[in-house]
Amino acid sequence: MAEIERKDLILALIGAGVQPRMSGIDLSGLDLSHLDLRGASLHGADLSGCTLHRTDLEGCDLSRANLTEADLSHARLRKARLHYAVLFRAKLDEADLHAADMSHAMLKEASIRGASAGEVFFKESDLRGMQAHKADLRGANFGGAHWEGACFEGAFLTGAINPPTNPVGSGAHPTLRH
Repeated sequence: MAEIERKDLILALIGAGVQPRMSGIDLSGLDLSHLDLRGASLHGADLSGCTLHRTDLEGCDLSRANLTEADLSHARLRKARLHYAVLFRAKLDEADLHAADMSHAMLKEASIRGASAGEVFFKESDLRGMQAHKADLRGANFGGAHWEGACFEGAFLTGAINPPTNPVGSGAHPTLRH
């Protein structure tokens, strides 16, 4: 259960100024939609079950954060640090993930459908069962990632490093765009 409520968080953000520090805080289950959290430090924070729809998280430190079943659809995560973050069954559909560092992250059964995820680092990440339909993954780094059962149907993979060799699970045939 969250340590604070949305209104208290907003007041704290107003007082914090640029790049608020909220490392390790429990915000689980809160609706944080449409907030401007650019540059915030949420290292190790519990954001499980949070709604972060259209939230601006550009440049945030979400390393080791728990984002299990969080809704980050249409969120802005450009250049965010999510290494070792847990995004199990998280929804990142249509999110802006450009140049985010998701190395060693757990995105098992997550959805990044239609996401703009060019130059993302998925090195050593768990992408098993991830849904990446029509995601823009140009220049993404998949070195050492595990993608068994993941679906990359219609995804753009031009210039990707170590792209998925069997990009679609469930026996379907991919339509990869290069």
